Amino acid sequence: MQDRHSSAKIENANLNKNQFSPNIMLIKFTILIIIIIVLFSLFTNHPYRIVNKAKSNNYYFNFFKTEVHYIPMGNWFELGDNKVDQVNIKTVEILGSNFLKDKSNVYFKSVRIKNADPGSFAMLSRTFFARDKNKIYYGTNTFKDLDIASFKFSGTDFGAVLRDKDHVYLVYPTTDDAATKSIEIPFVQHINSATYQMLDDFYGKDDQTAYYQGEPIAGSDVNSFVLTGEYAKDSNHVYYGGLPIGNIDPASFTEIAGGRYMKDKNGVYLGLTPVEDPDGHPKQLLGRVVVGADPATFIMISGEKIDYAKDKSGYYWGGQPQSQY
Repeated sequence: MQDRHSSAKIENANLNKNQFSPNIMLIKFTILIIIIIVLFSLFTNHPYRIVNKAKSNNYYFNFFKTEVHYIPMGNWFELGDNKVDQVNIKTVEILGSNFLKDKSNVYFKSVRIKNADPGSFAMLSRTFFARDKNKIYYGTNTFKDLDIASFKFSGTDFGAVLRDKDHVYLVYPTTDDAATKSIEIPFVQHINSATYQMLDDFYGKDDQTAYYQGEPIAGSDVNSFVLTGEYAKDSNHVYYGGLPIGNIDPASFTEIAGGRYMKDKNGVYLGLTPVEDPDGHPKQLLGRVVVGADPATFIMISGEKIDYAKDKSGYYWGGQPQSQY
């Protein structure tokens, strides 16, 4: 009788165990799925972690901290995601917004700077510029024969001028990747370093001539060459973009306040038309004459309409006479 009861108890225990085993497995499986979903969500929504927020918002570790990526402002979707190849994760150091180094190399954005010295590499005051004990760098580019002991900056980040005791170097970024060419930037052959002065991001002059982006302006008079608003002028011409405006008198030239019109003693002008040489290159510009406008009384009219003006005879909009205000 006792054996029969014992057997019944064992059978009931096995039955209960069999009933609960599927439930336990289901709970374990559910927990596993939840963990996978949480990890997947973390990885897809936050796949990167910023390396050093105080120095740059462009460099990020991947989720597992095995890679470094250059992602401008963290916006990989619109601005791209570039892996920094062969970087040593344990010795990564952010130098500036677009520079990092490890124990062996220096990188600009995601591109390795050839032969840069990590131990002495440091940022300079201008964007994209840096130096080490041997060279000055513009991104991954260097400068041919630049004497780093005597170099100094002029101009701005856009139209940077570097000068040493012997040479002048001009940096005009023309494309987004201009700083990643890994080239040796030459000095400007025809500029006198001792007398060269930067007038703005584009214009400069030495004791011989005026320059636009480092190119001599043919026929310019260096002694009378000055900037005037968006233009330049000397005793010979008015210039825009380094090109002479052939039909405007420099002595009486002025920009009319409040708009895009300009005038001289002979007329009023709005816009410029290029005149090309036989090879199709612009050699000069001509001011577009506002027909019938009187330069002595021509003024702008403030309001919603752009380029709206008047003189003693009538009104003008976009350089064209108007019958009424």
